[in-house]
Amino acid sequence: MANVTYLIGAGASAGKRDGAVILEGLPCVADIKRRVEMLTSAFQMATFPQNFDWKNAKASIIEGMQELKSICSNNATIDTYAKKLRLKSDYAGLAYIERLLTFYFVLEQILLLPDSRYDTFLASILEEGMTFPEHIKVISWNYDSQFEIAFNEYEQSFGLNVGSKINAKENQKYDIVKINGSARFNKMESLPIMREKLLKKIDASNADHKILESVKVQILLGDIVTLYKSFVFYRNPLRQNNTQLSFAFDDTNCNDAIYHSIDEIMGKTDVLVIIGYTFPFFNRETDRRILHYLKSNAKIYIQDLSTNIKNVRQSLEAVLTDEQRQAQIVEIERTEQFYLPPEL
Repeated sequence: MANVTYLIGAGASAGKRDGAVILEGLPCVADIKRRVEMLTSAFQMATFPQNFDWKNAKASIIEGMQELKSICSNNATIDTYAKKLRLKSDYAGLAYIERLLTFYFVLEQILLLPDSRYDTFLASILEEGMTFPEHIKVISWNYDSQFEIAFNEYEQSFGLNVGSKINAKENQKYDIVKINGSARFNKMESLPIMREKLLKKIDASNADHKILESVKVQILLGDIVTLYKSFVFYRNPLRQNNTQLSFAFDDTNCNDAIYHSIDEIMGKTDVLVIIGYTFPFFNRETDRRILHYLKSNAKIYIQDLSTNIKNVRQSLEAVLTDEQRQAQIVEIERTEQFYLPPEL
């Protein structure tokens, strides 16, 4: 049986759209500014129950959302801005942006329906005992929790075996490796469980599941402010950062164990399936590091929108070695489900 590795990017969490409305999944780069504007407006309109004296925290959330909007307006991506801070050795600013971005993605994954393709993928591959098959691995550029949220529908007593720079250990095998870590806070309840509890609050309010995010913000305002106050509110550079999001370019959290794990996975990979990842020049050095041990005779599938797939192929070939470029590359333009290659 072939060893199959999935390399995924933001497009794997894009879900379904109805025009500008996100029906499920998470915002991509082009969506974030508009979503931040919507959330800012929702917080501005939201009111606390009587005697709920956390107005300063609410104002700080609005300020944080406005900062994210400004970053999106003035930079190609939030990641680009974060790298600028790292290059300037502004560690306090970088830590704050990582916390703010973590808060934003935690919030979005509470408010938005998850990308259903993750659920279908897990239903297709999980074995008895809710375990990943040994011959399937995932390497993800995403710091979202879409895999974890989907897995929670199957098994709630334990989580997925996920490794990142923050927690990777030598000689430990992982089913999923996150290159940028996870957008979740230390000592925070697991996001799938937190999400489930907060959605029950919305249900208890007798609100329709299709209500606007602004109404959900109002219902969950106290919980959201508590989350923000607990993990984001401070800017003290002497405080240790408390998010598991750590960009690949940030060597202050360097952990070679994660790349040793990636090397082992790639060295065994017979089939590489690339979903929703564009190999931007920004990540070129890291992509070459990730693909370094990919077999030259591995078969590569690229799954992406037809309008983008040729560009993805060209960018992929730029990070492959001369030998690796001889590999068979197959383009898959159907994106309704994660591709399951015939070699599985």
